[in-house]
Amino acid sequence: MLLNNREGLCFEAKKAKYLPNLFVAILLGIGFFIVGQLLGVGVSIIISLIKIKFTNLSAFVTQLIIMFSLISACVFFWVKFIEKRKISTLGFYRKNAFKNYMRGFFIGLILFSIVTFILFVTGNAILDKNFHGKVGVAAIGSVLLVLPGWIVQSATEEILTRGWLMNVIGAKYNAGLGLIVSSMLFSVAHFLNPNVNSIALINIVLVGLLFGLYVIKYKELWGACGIHASWNWGQGNIYGFEVSGNRVDTGTLFKLKSIGPHWITGGSFGPEAGLVSTLILIIGIFVLLSLIKKEAQKPI
Repeated sequence: MLLNNREGLCFEAKKAKYLPNLFVAILLGIGFFIVGQLLGVGVSIIISLIKIKFTNLSAFVTQLIIMFSLISACVFFWVKFIEKRKISTLGFYRKNAFKNYMRGFFIGLILFSIVTFILFVTGNAILDKNFHGKVGVAAIGSVLLVLPGWIVQSATEEILTRGWLMNVIGAKYNAGLGLIVSSMLFSVAHFLNPNVNSIALINIVLVGLLFGLYVIKYKELWGACGIHASWNWGQGNIYGFEVSGNRVDTGTLFKLKSIGPHWITGGSFGPEAGLVSTLILIIGIFVLLSLIKKEAQKPI
């Protein structure tokens, strides 16, 4: 089989003392997200009562780190004390951790840069000369300072969907089902984002498939975390687009704006809701599938 549960992180998930069925796994995934968010709100309220003053940048980064760290903590607690397996079995192996993360990081940056390049050369995106926020050299400090927030946010989403949910379902049933369900839930999680549309939701499913196949191919989670982080960072703080419908006003190296048809550019949701991203994501998925197929055909 091209995708199987006899190796990689699906095999690691089989070590769990308890594997939930499909319905319970989905509910748990939603529950981890909701409980983590509620805990984050509680921490935010405490911070506001202490009257700590934040700049827009520090508030944005702090919110990302607090909210998403607590979601990850919920997953880690479940894996450690309910499933009774090591956190590393989610795909966080020490060997080559930095190398694997940076490989993914550069892949993500390259992928989104290709999307941006196509939009720019086809005249569907231009430099926004009327932008009054931090841009260019003046924004370098802000662009770098916001990166830890994206790293934590993206890692949490990967831990929940590709590290835990995909492989728990894969271990219980099969890897293909785990890949599809986790990708669909990943898309549903963005359903209430500002300016979301049908192309955006389809593309987010494709993003989930791409990241999931990357995890299946390389059998670790670091790389997927890296791709996700640089994709968001590149989108919001390198090229200045909206990130999944959310404006990022913390500084950007280049401030581009979409001017073409929304079905091509993604409009106010950002390029993730456009067909240019669809094309690049589908190409990436086919490349990974071919690599997985090639590996599966190697003699043992």
